[in-house]
Amino acid sequence: MNVSAGEAAVEWAPFIKNSGVTDEQLVAKANVVNSDFLIKQKGFIKRELIKKNDNEYADVIYWKTKTDAVVAGEKVNSCDKCSEYFKLMKMGEKAGEGFSHYIIIKSWKR
Repeated sequence: MNVSAGEAAVEWAPFIKNSGVTDEQLVAKANVVNSDFLIKQKGFIKRELIKKNDNEYADVIYWKTKTDAVVAGEKVNSCDKCSEYFKLMKMGEKAGEGFSHYIIIKSWKR
């Protein structure tokens, strides 16, 4: 998929995983979000789930346009499968601040 520079958008969604949640559990719920929600959204290009350490992670989602990302973001609150994924996270706690290096633990493409 070709996207011109200046058009594409990257969504950075850092989070802290709840204690006791394994990477396998996280990837399993993330897979469902990808197959049941993200790939159905206009402009979705690819997604990566990355890990900084045993607690800090981020979803990095690539979109054809910022508008596509915003529209999908408005739909996420009505997505039950997304809510199940979000339950694995400590919502409201910040992650990924400052200069950091993450490893990719899962990558999806359309």
